[in-house]
Amino acid sequence: MKLQFFYIKDLCRMIDGILEKKPENHIFNVGNEKTISIYDWVKLCYKIAGEPLEIVNISKDIEQRKYFCFYDYEYQLDVSKQKSLLGKTTELEEGLREAFYWYFAHKEEVNQKDYITYIEEHL
Repeated sequence: MKLQFFYIKDLCRMIDGILEKKPENHIFNVGNEKTISIYDWVKLCYKIAGEPLEIVNISKDIEQRKYFCFYDYEYQLDVSKQKSLLGKTTELEEGLREAFYWYFAHKEEVNQKDYITYIEEHL
Protein backbone atom coordinates (compact mmCIF):
# COMPACT_ATOMS: atom_id res chain seq x y z
CA MET A 1 0.00 0.00 0.00
CA LYS A 2 1.27 3.46 -0.86
CA LEU A 3 0.64 6.72 0.96
CA GLN A 4 0.75 10.36 -0.13
CA PHE A 5 1.86 12.87 2.47
CA PHE A 6 1.79 16.64 2.65
CA TYR A 7 3.99 18.67 4.97
CA ILE A 8 2.16 21.16 7.19
CA LYS A 9 4.41 24.06 6.16
CA ASP A 10 3.49 23.38 2.52
CA LEU A 11 -0.19 23.44 3.49
CA CYS A 12 0.33 26.85 5.12
CA ARG A 13 2.14 28.07 1.98
CA MET A 14 -0.78 26.77 -0.11
CA ILE A 15 -3.32 28.67 2.00
CA ASP A 16 -1.18 31.83 1.75
CA GLY A 17 -1.02 31.38 -2.03
CA ILE A 18 -4.79 31.04 -2.30
CA LEU A 19 -5.35 34.13 -0.15
CA GLU A 20 -2.79 36.20 -2.07
CA LYS A 21 -3.55 35.09 -5.63
CA LYS A 22 -7.30 34.50 -5.24
CA PRO A 23 -7.43 31.85 -7.97
CA GLU A 24 -10.68 31.21 -9.82
CA ASN A 25 -10.50 27.55 -8.80
CA HIS A 26 -11.47 27.08 -5.15
CA ILE A 27 -10.91 23.33 -4.82
CA PHE A 28 -7.41 21.87 -4.71
CA ASN A 29 -6.07 18.41 -4.01
CA VAL A 30 -2.99 18.82 -1.84
CA GLY A 31 -0.14 16.37 -1.35
CA ASN A 32 3.33 15.46 -2.45
CA GLU A 33 3.53 14.34 -6.05
CA LYS A 34 5.38 11.19 -5.03
CA THR A 35 3.80 8.37 -3.07
CA ILE A 36 5.70 6.06 -0.73
CA SER A 37 4.98 2.52 0.39
CA ILE A 38 4.16 1.97 4.04
CA TYR A 39 7.24 -0.22 4.32
CA ASP A 40 9.53 2.49 2.90
CA TRP A 41 7.84 5.13 5.09
CA VAL A 42 8.48 3.05 8.21
CA LYS A 43 12.12 2.48 7.15
CA LEU A 44 12.50 6.24 6.67
CA CYS A 45 10.98 6.97 10.10
CA TYR A 46 13.44 4.60 11.78
CA LYS A 47 16.34 6.05 9.80
CA ILE A 48 15.48 9.59 10.91
CA ALA A 49 15.03 8.43 14.51
CA GLY A 50 18.40 6.67 14.36
CA GLU A 51 16.85 3.43 15.56
CA PRO A 52 17.21 -0.12 14.19
CA LEU A 53 14.15 -1.33 12.28
CA GLU A 54 12.44 -4.52 13.43
CA ILE A 55 9.61 -5.82 11.24
CA VAL A 56 6.88 -7.91 12.89
CA ASN A 57 4.45 -9.53 10.46
CA ILE A 58 0.82 -9.62 11.54
CA SER A 59 -1.76 -12.20 10.47
CA LYS A 60 -4.01 -10.96 7.66
CA ASP A 61 -7.16 -11.82 9.68
CA ILE A 62 -6.40 -8.95 12.11
CA GLU A 63 -7.89 -5.61 11.06
CA GLN A 64 -5.14 -3.21 10.02
CA ARG A 65 -6.58 -0.23 11.94
CA LYS A 66 -6.12 -2.11 15.21
CA TYR A 67 -2.35 -1.82 14.91
CA PHE A 68 -1.64 0.82 12.25
CA CYS A 69 -3.13 4.30 11.99
CA PHE A 70 -3.90 4.23 8.23
CA TYR A 71 -6.91 2.61 6.60
CA ASP A 72 -6.22 -0.19 4.12
CA TYR A 73 -6.74 1.73 0.88
CA GLU A 74 -4.53 3.45 -1.62
CA TYR A 75 -5.05 6.41 -3.89
CA GLN A 76 -2.96 9.15 -5.44
CA LEU A 77 -4.33 12.66 -5.74
CA ASP A 78 -3.86 14.71 -8.89
CA VAL A 79 -1.97 17.68 -7.46
CA SER A 80 -1.27 19.50 -10.75
CA LYS A 81 -3.50 22.48 -9.78
CA GLN A 82 -1.71 22.71 -6.43
CA LYS A 83 1.65 22.64 -8.21
CA SER A 84 0.67 25.54 -10.47
CA LEU A 85 -0.09 27.65 -7.38
CA LEU A 86 2.47 26.34 -4.88
CA GLY A 87 5.39 25.14 -6.96
CA LYS A 88 7.81 22.76 -5.27
CA THR A 89 6.80 20.91 -2.11
CA THR A 90 9.01 19.81 0.77
CA GLU A 91 10.70 16.45 0.24
CA LEU A 92 9.19 13.78 2.48
CA GLU A 93 12.44 13.00 4.31
CA GLU A 94 13.09 16.68 5.07
CA GLY A 95 9.54 17.27 6.34
CA LEU A 96 9.56 14.08 8.36
CA ARG A 97 12.90 15.01 9.93
CA GLU A 98 11.62 18.48 10.90
CA ALA A 99 8.43 16.97 12.32
CA PHE A 100 10.43 14.38 14.28
CA TYR A 101 12.62 17.05 15.90
CA TRP A 102 9.57 19.20 16.62
CA TYR A 103 7.93 16.23 18.33
CA PHE A 104 10.91 15.76 20.65
CA ALA A 105 10.75 19.42 21.64
CA HIS A 106 6.97 19.18 22.34
CA LYS A 107 6.38 15.59 23.52
CA GLU A 108 4.21 16.63 26.45
CA GLU A 109 1.77 18.40 24.11
CA VAL A 110 1.13 15.32 21.90
CA ASN A 111 -1.65 12.82 22.62
CA GLN A 112 0.16 9.52 22.09
CA LYS A 113 -1.28 6.15 21.17
CA ASP A 114 0.90 3.24 22.32
CA TYR A 115 0.66 0.91 19.32
CA ILE A 116 3.36 -1.47 20.51
CA THR A 117 1.57 -2.15 23.81
CA TYR A 118 -1.70 -2.66 21.91
CA ILE A 119 -0.06 -5.13 19.52
CA GLU A 120 1.62 -7.05 22.34
CA GLU A 121 -1.65 -7.27 24.32
CA HIS A 122 -3.78 -8.38 21.38
CA LEU A 123 -1.58 -10.81 19.44
